[in-house]
Amino acid sequence: MKIILKSSVVILLLVLVSCKKETVHQDNIFLNDEPKKIITSEEKKPEIVSDKSTQEDFNHFFKLFNHNIVFQLSRVRFPLKVKINNDDLELVDYVIPKQEYTTINLDKKPEERNYKQQIILKKDKVTIQQRGIDNGIFIDYYFEKIDGKWQLVTWVDIST
Repeated sequence: MKIILKSSVVILLLVLVSCKKETVHQDNIFLNDEPKKIITSEEKKPEIVSDKSTQEDFNHFFKLFNHNIVFQLSRVRFPLKVKINNDDLELVDYVIPKQEYTTINLDKKPEERNYKQQIILKKDKVTIQQRGIDNGIFIDYYFEKIDGKWQLVTWVDIST
């Protein structure tokens, strides 16, 4: 029974991975609404979000999120509900309270990591996909713009 379940999970993953997605490398962000426009990860002056009408730049948010622990904690939607594979490769829901959260760094240089990373931007949602290079890493981090501010809302880790 477990073999059939594991085989089904692997087949499902292959089907999901083979679906066409519009993506680019981490150094660029693709705007689906404007297919010709690519935003590069250039350093910009911080933008302060004072009201809901002000739109926060994802590139700037992303740099602060990864390099400022206090900022990161302020931009995680707690309690954080995530999905992670357990030892039996079953996707299980977990709730991470603020006290148990460990900060993450999604802004490592390509030579410092053993996975490929892509950032997919769709209006007010961003998915950061990490796909391992011969190591089973398969994680998607989901960010949403809430009240004009980007926040980490969940992640799904189906790594093996």
